[in-house]
Amino acid sequence: MSYLVATDLDGTLLRRDFTVSARTRRALQDAVAAGVDVVYATGRPPRWLPEVYEVTGLSPVTVCANGALTLLDDEPLDIKAIPADIVEEVRELLAEHRTDFVMHTEQWRGHTLKILAALPEVDHEQADDVLQEVRAVAGHLVEPTHSAYGRLLIEMGPSGVTKAHALQRLREQRWPGATLIAVGDMPNDEAMLRAADLPMTVATGHPWLRDVAGRVLPGPDDDGLAQLLEELAKRA
Repeated sequence: MSYLVATDLDGTLLRRDFTVSARTRRALQDAVAAGVDVVYATGRPPRWLPEVYEVTGLSPVTVCANGALTLLDDEPLDIKAIPADIVEEVRELLAEHRTDFVMHTEQWRGHTLKILAALPEVDHEQADDVLQEVRAVAGHLVEPTHSAYGRLLIEMGPSGVTKAHALQRLREQRWPGATLIAVGDMPNDEAMLRAADLPMTVATGHPWLRDVAGRVLPGPDDDGLAQLLEELAKRA
């Protein structure tokens, strides 16, 4: 059996200080050498990826910006951008909904990958409630989610576009026969886990994912992903 492991980065593969242990780095490389295919699937924009490739020692196909862009060696395999008129409409709707939103966009080579709406003065523990508000106001235009630790930040991608959407295309094109294992820790990973053959979360992850995941791994401080990769490498 061949395996495709799609792993989130922050909070799943990476620890809170954005590092990985020597064990996790070694497990990634050993799994790939054994024939396990690995894809990074993250909410991060492209400009925040080089440091990840450096600390992990691996630069695989990467689904970034929550599925809006798929890269290999800094070259796009797939791009799904938000049209300019949608960006403006969403800005107007959210500004009308509440005046304390601080909004900006994530751009890449002229493409708008995400609209970001922050609430600097609101406790991040309210992120789930604010996400539901944004979905009610603008969910017909964009794909709202959240994944940030320690601050309240709502991320909005192109309508209907998620990590799951990007992974489905990759799987069809590159790994049609592989068993998809998806590992994530935040609401922006939920669709990816639902689309996986074997959905997994980490013990330090968001409670929403417990209802989706078939297995809960230890968090990145305890090398949960490394343990999974070591198991798969032995099977391979």
